[in-house]
Amino acid sequence: MSEPFPQEELSRVALEAARAAWAGGMTVRRPDGSTVPIPLVAEPEVVPDAVLQAAAREARLVLSGAVKLARALLAEGDARDREALLGPFEGLEREAMQELFAAPCPAVFARVDWLLPAGGGPPRALELNATIPAMPGYADLAAHAWLRAAARARGRSPREAAALVAACGSHMENLRRALVGFYRTRGGAAARPSIALVARPGDAQVGELQRLAEHFRQMGHRADVLTPAECVPEAWEVLYRHVWAHNTDPAAPFARALREPGRHVLANPVNGLLEAKALFARLSECAEEPRLARAAGLDAEERAAAGRLPFTRRLDARLAAQVIAERERWVLKRSWDYGGKSVHLGAETAPAAWGEVVRAAAEDQRGGGFVAQERIFAARRPATRIAPGVVARGELYRDLSTYTGLLEDAPGGSVVRAAASPVVNILGGGGLAPLIPESVYHRL
Repeated sequence: MSEPFPQEELSRVALEAARAAWAGGMTVRRPDGSTVPIPLVAEPEVVPDAVLQAAAREARLVLSGAVKLARALLAEGDARDREALLGPFEGLEREAMQELFAAPCPAVFARVDWLLPAGGGPPRALELNATIPAMPGYADLAAHAWLRAAARARGRSPREAAALVAACGSHMENLRRALVGFYRTRGGAAARPSIALVARPGDAQVGELQRLAEHFRQMGHRADVLTPAECVPEAWEVLYRHVWAHNTDPAAPFARALREPGRHVLANPVNGLLEAKALFARLSECAEEPRLARAAGLDAEERAAAGRLPFTRRLDARLAAQVIAERERWVLKRSWDYGGKSVHLGAETAPAAWGEVVRAAAEDQRGGGFVAQERIFAARRPATRIAPGVVARGELYRDLSTYTGLLEDAPGGSVVRAAASPVVNILGGGGLAPLIPESVYHRL
């Protein structure tokens, strides 16, 4: 990207934008109850509109293919498939997941996480998130605050700044439309149905949830952020689930909606198996296994999308030998885990230690075992990280996460995280980068 802002001006713009975004809720809550602002990357991620549109189409195909395959594997797959998809879950979570394919829609809202290869080319999908596909509010806070601050720095009027924000689009509004669209498919007739946003007590992302609720209220809905104990599902027309079932007391009122998604407009039903890395691996296999693709009912576009996934397979003793021998090519991930806690990068692991890591992973069947995935090397780029009281220059990796869903009113848009580590985490020495469509950036 050619950068029209001198570095000093860019830092001033980002500092103003960061303060506005933090005030709006771009924060996380720590377990001790304190609130921590999420750092903002000063340099926006400017992405061609065609790339964003292609990512949205591809994300929809990845999701629809994964849902079809999951249904087929649960019905006709082998014991290893069923164990990988259902084995990691217990209690209320396992009980509720038995109803997933009886629910009206397994995934109203989902997110596909990609990396942009260092050598160029289209984004490559790393995994699917369908349980809590977070960050739509964060994405708006980062991009809109940056655009407003940059417009002011360039002498644009408030009306011109508002036009730039409108052209950028709103992830929160996309989510609202998706929820209302789902409500309509269920026979709902209210112009502005009530929406409960359900999260665990002390949820780390409560700032984003409160911002979402505020947006819903601004659009005419009754909306509130509630815990499972506070949410009486029958009192709300739409339920937006931002809580893991394993963090829900089975006796809480909200548990009724988890157990009976057919009775409630619940987005999403308990669907953790959809983001199992083992399912992603089996979807990758569909590109080379016509029988598996046919059994799942994948259409030609879904199978082609499976072929564009990074090569991903369930780890076993046979594959382990290849993964050990080709250390730099591979990443290991536990099938059921989140937050990057069980990710091992061959290129960042000493050769002597790598063999031990791979052999231990091949024997470890907790959480559905491990998968081995082709490593997508993302570029590290110069970046200015804005945190409270700190403006730090360095180099950061960036990813791209694209929202999608199964219904016609599928949410769209993307968010960009940046981090010092190739396992991208917004608090791991990184933050959020404003994602600006190229057409909007040129107008600015």
